[in-house]
Amino acid sequence: MNFKSHMNLLIVGLLMIGTGIFISCDAFNEDLPECRLFVKFKYDYNMLSVCAFHKQVDKVELYVFDKDGKFLFQQAEEGDALATGNYQMSVALPLGEYKLMAWAGVHDSYDVPQLAPGASITELELKLKRASSLVIDKALEPLWYGEIIGVNFTGTEHQTETINLIRDTKIVRFGFQSYTGTWTLDMNDYDYEIIESNGHLGHDNSLQDDDVLSFRPYYMEQKDPATAFVDMNTMRLMADRKTRLVLTEKASGKKVFDINLIDYLAMTNAEGKNLSTQEYLDRQSNYHIIFFLSESWLAVQIVVNGWVHRIQEENQ
Repeated sequence: MNFKSHMNLLIVGLLMIGTGIFISCDAFNEDLPECRLFVKFKYDYNMLSVCAFHKQVDKVELYVFDKDGKFLFQQAEEGDALATGNYQMSVALPLGEYKLMAWAGVHDSYDVPQLAPGASITELELKLKRASSLVIDKALEPLWYGEIIGVNFTGTEHQTETINLIRDTKIVRFGFQSYTGTWTLDMNDYDYEIIESNGHLGHDNSLQDDDVLSFRPYYMEQKDPATAFVDMNTMRLMADRKTRLVLTEKASGKKVFDINLIDYLAMTNAEGKNLSTQEYLDRQSNYHIIFFLSESWLAVQIVVNGWVHRIQEENQ
């Protein structure tokens, strides 16, 4: 048992003594491996309902709290160990009841506070880093939230608990194309942005109060004189919020396109699956949306992840 594991156990023991809880558990004895707790991470909350943890997640951080939600310690793993397809994190704990949660994929784009022992689970929030301009125009590292689970560690046998992950980062590729092909569309003539206040996530993955962020393209492509593609990121999307997609003509400052993006994503009817709009938004992490536009920038036809919709006028 290494020094960090000893320190984790010492912290847990001191906190339990301080609250009047006295526990004798074989997990304190490194010669008794049967008294061990393992945590498995699963990411099948996607459109295929197939676990993709080992293929997509490169870093995971586990946070351990007592049964009242007071912080005990955290531990992390990253790299090749996660790619085996059977990774389980070994957690050294005395017998007792705990709460566990996780963030996965946290790299340079995100801030997570360093919790002091005894801090409340509600303090474990995540915030997307942003400049004073509030513009996000780079590709974000994929991010997952690991649900809070309650654990009663008995220590009588090998015990494995599972934390389910939900992906909070979204990739959206927009295509803007002349419907008739008779007018040209120069991608450099416009500013593109997704406007939303979704860069601050709580311990329960709910959206917290945040700045109004402007997500801008991190990649642009002029496919032909009448077609442009732009790639943007955003964070967790909510069915009950208005997430705006806005295009502004640079020369005039006129907004030529301003829609509630959620309405358009919901047009797919969850891509034919029996899902609520919110579950669809949480499961789907990649959107490919093509707008076929009239010369006056009315959307005549829209294709969302292969689902075609013909509309008469812009849906404000």
